Amino acid sequence: MFDPYPCLRQVVVNTKTDRAFRGVLWRKRRGYLVLRNVEMLQPGGAMMRMDGEVVVDRANVDFIQVVS
Repeated sequence: MFDPYPCLRQVVVNTKTDRAFRGVLWRKRRGYLVLRNVEMLQPGGAMMRMDGEVVVDRANVDFIQVVS
């Protein structure tokens, strides 16, 4: 079965609330995505390092970019 989520890959998760997070998509759960080693991308290109894991509500995800 095809799984559309690129788990254990470096991604940028763009949200419907105009936030973007770059990190490793560690796992997906029923209603959320778990990211590790995360940087929040801010307007103007600045990045803010996030401690621990970041949990994103899947209903808030606009799109996911897989980066190398």
